[in-house]
Amino acid sequence: MTKEEVFVLSNRLPNRIVRGALGAFLVLVFVACSENLTGSLGCPELCQDQSALLRDTTLTGVLVVDTVVTGFPLPGTARDFTLLSQGDTADTRVVFRFDTLPNTFRHPNAVVDSSVTKVDSALIRFSVDTSYGKLKAPITVDAYDVDTTAADTLPLALVPLFRPDRLIGSATFASTSITDTLQLSLDTAVVRAKAQAGARLRVGLRIRGSTQDRLRISGSNYTPRLTFRMSPDTLVPTDTVFVRSKTPADDATLASLYAAYPVIVAGALPAPTNDVLAVGGVAGARTFLRFDVPSILIDSVQVVRASLLLQQLPSRVTASSSDTIAMIANPVLAGAQVTDLSILLQLVGSGTLVGVDSVRMVPQDAGLRSIELVNLFRVWRGVGEANSIRAIVLRAKQEASSAAELDFVSNNGALNQRPRLQITYVPRRGFGLP
Repeated sequence: MTKEEVFVLSNRLPNRIVRGALGAFLVLVFVACSENLTGSLGCPELCQDQSALLRDTTLTGVLVVDTVVTGFPLPGTARDFTLLSQGDTADTRVVFRFDTLPNTFRHPNAVVDSSVTKVDSALIRFSVDTSYGKLKAPITVDAYDVDTTAADTLPLALVPLFRPDRLIGSATFASTSITDTLQLSLDTAVVRAKAQAGARLRVGLRIRGSTQDRLRISGSNYTPRLTFRMSPDTLVPTDTVFVRSKTPADDATLASLYAAYPVIVAGALPAPTNDVLAVGGVAGARTFLRFDVPSILIDSVQVVRASLLLQQLPSRVTASSSDTIAMIANPVLAGAQVTDLSILLQLVGSGTLVGVDSVRMVPQDAGLRSIELVNLFRVWRGVGEANSIRAIVLRAKQEASSAAELDFVSNNGALNQRPRLQITYVPRRGFGLP
């Protein structure tokens, strides 16, 4: 769980839930670090290489909840956004809000402020993740004035504003010229008029090119900003305005969530039918899985291997189906008292902290897939069910950054293809296990 996610949750969820989730998170980290795998056969030191005592079992029917929910990442929980340009298949844009433009400046040799009469060199700067989605051809980034009095978090209100008479900047970049930071010149007359009026500037970015393109903006490493000079005199320093939203005026926390946010124009499919589990895609699908594992396999044996077996289906999304997608199994950081699914889907911790690795898959492929959960079983034993329900969330490592979606058979699918757990364990002496 990142610092940003903790901040958002602490302001949006009941305090008792946040305290419980963060407490469970700390316990998860402690337990995960307290048991090392140093014996043979993946067995911890406590096993003392009792290979003759290894038992295998496959559990079916232990998955009691499997639900797909779309719309992730939630506003404010991520600062990285992907601009997609794949026609009707995938079209995602990004809005930057600059709601605090200055309308005066101070000359170094003056004792009073001066009003803005000129704006020079207005530029938007943002960071790009050059390791993601290598471009094969030039792309054009267009900037539009998307300020409106309508509900401007909804595509219905924003999409019509991406039109020629609203264009305030455009630049074409060769694939070889794109570095860690891009800058895009804006119409200085528009910026000046906004500053003089004390108005806000809200910029919508979209990309276009000759191929199916994508550009990932990395706001986690470098906050998007607007820079400009408010005087032709070079002694006057360049002013820098960072993304910031002031609406809704009566909810500062909610306003902060929309300082920068994506707008999905095309490609967001609804949740699949109940016999399919989905992960990823433009819609940002997550799958919630809750297990009812016999307590004896958590509390009374030493689990040395625990695999979640999923039957992958060819993706229902044909676009980008040959891409490789990294899927993560995140533990749910909530106790038994939390039952609201929308909250459970947010109370997730990093799988790497408990030793659950990501799995890379190709959406167009099919077959049996395995996700190793052995370290999560040990965490469950250490913290107890009251502090952590037996649940995980499957999600794409980079959510809503590709049209590609991973699909699996759900608990409502064919009986021999439903999710199941395969466990290898060592019985502990004194528990009467065979």
